[in-house]
Amino acid sequence: MRSWVFKALCSVVLEGTYSNLYLKNHLKEVPEKDQALCTRIFYGTIQNYDYCQYIYQQFTNRKKIESKIDVLLVMSVYQIKFLDKVPDYAICNEAVNLAKKVNSKSAGFVNAILHKVIQNEVKLPEDEVERIAIMNSIKPWLIRMWCSQYGLDTAKKIAMHSNTTLPIVVRRNSLLINEENFLKDPYIEKIKDSELYVYIGEQISSHPYYVKGYMSAQDPGSYQIARTLDVKCEEKVLDVCSAPGTKAMALAQFMNNKGTIDCLDIHEHRVQLIKKDAKRLHVDIIHAYCKDATKILDLGLYDRVLCDVPCSGYGVLARKPDIKLRMKSEDMDSLIKIQSEILASAASHVKENGCLVYSTCTLNKKENEKQIEYFIKNHPGFALEKEETLFPNEYSGGFFIAKLVRNTH
Repeated sequence: MRSWVFKALCSVVLEGTYSNLYLKNHLKEVPEKDQALCTRIFYGTIQNYDYCQYIYQQFTNRKKIESKIDVLLVMSVYQIKFLDKVPDYAICNEAVNLAKKVNSKSAGFVNAILHKVIQNEVKLPEDEVERIAIMNSIKPWLIRMWCSQYGLDTAKKIAMHSNTTLPIVVRRNSLLINEENFLKDPYIEKIKDSELYVYIGEQISSHPYYVKGYMSAQDPGSYQIARTLDVKCEEKVLDVCSAPGTKAMALAQFMNNKGTIDCLDIHEHRVQLIKKDAKRLHVDIIHAYCKDATKILDLGLYDRVLCDVPCSGYGVLARKPDIKLRMKSEDMDSLIKIQSEILASAASHVKENGCLVYSTCTLNKKENEKQIEYFIKNHPGFALEKEETLFPNEYSGGFFIAKLVRNTH
C-alpha cells in the first residue's frame, strides 16, 4: 500500500503530475479497504510537505539528498506526526524497505533520521511569520504578503485553512431534479442557509446522481461568482475563461436553459470538457470554442460577461495543495499582465448597461483590487458596482469578485 503512495508522491512532486488527476487515474489500483488511508497519506503529505521536510532536515548535515529519498522521508515524517493509529516502528520498517528499492545505501540513513524524528521534539523558529510559514508549509514571502495586505491574524487563518480537508460541495441541477427528491439520497446533506449541499459519499463521479446529471461539484465561492453575474432567461452571456465549465453550467441553470452562453478556453482538450459536461447536465444553450481570451475580436456584444481569470490560486490551497509545491513569487508578475489583458479584451464585448464580473480564486490584492483599480482608470466607461473578498471557511476556499457595469455613454 505504501509503495503505491510513494510512487504517487514521486509522480506529483518530482514529475509535476496533478494530484487530483493521479488519484482519479490510479486509485483503483489500491484495494478498496485501503483507499481512504492511501488518499489521506497522499494528500496530507502534499499539504504538509515543507513542514515535514523541515522536521527531518533538523537531524542531518547532508547538503544533497537524493530526490526520491527526500520524498520518502517527508512521507514517513507525515505519518509519524499526523497518523496516530499507525505505530512508528511500522512506518520506519516500511520506509527502510522502500529505501532499499531506491538505493540500498540509503536504508541506514533513512532509518537513523526517522528514529531521531520519533525521539526528538520539533524546534520551530521564534519569528512568528517564519513559524506560521513552516507549520503550514507555505513560503514565508506569501505569509508576509498576506500580513501586509490583510493583517497578521487573517494571514494566520488563511494559512491554517490551507491544511484543512474541505467537504465535497455540490450544486443541484434544478433543470432535472427538485430539492425534495434530491435530498432523498442518504449521501446528500443541505448546507444551512445555502442553495448548496455536501456530498458525504466516496467517488462522486460514480454516484448515480452525477452520472445522470443531477449534481456537480462546485465550491461555494465559485457558485457565488456565478450568482453575482445575475443572469436572466434569454440573455446572451460570454464566459471568457470557462473550462472546465462549472460556472457556465450554473449560469445555464439560473437561465432555465434559455438564452445563449458562449464559453471560451485556449486549450482544445479543455473545450471538450465543457461540451462533455453540458451534455451530462442536459444543457443545450452552451456553445464552447477554442479561443485566446486576450484576442477575441469577432464575437459581438453580450448582456453579461464573466471574466474568471487564471490566477495564483492562493485562496484554494486546501483543494489544490499542489500549488504549495510549486509557488514562486515571480509567477505573479506574468499572471498580472495576462489578467489585465483578458479583462480589457472581455470588457470590449459588454453592451451598454451590460454587466462584467471579474473574479479569481486567489487572495492577493495585486491580482484583485489593484487589477480593478487599474482597469477603471483605463476604462472610464465602466463603474464598479461592488467588490468583495471571500475568505476561506469550513466549506469554501478564498475568492475575489468584482461586478462592473458599462455606462450608457
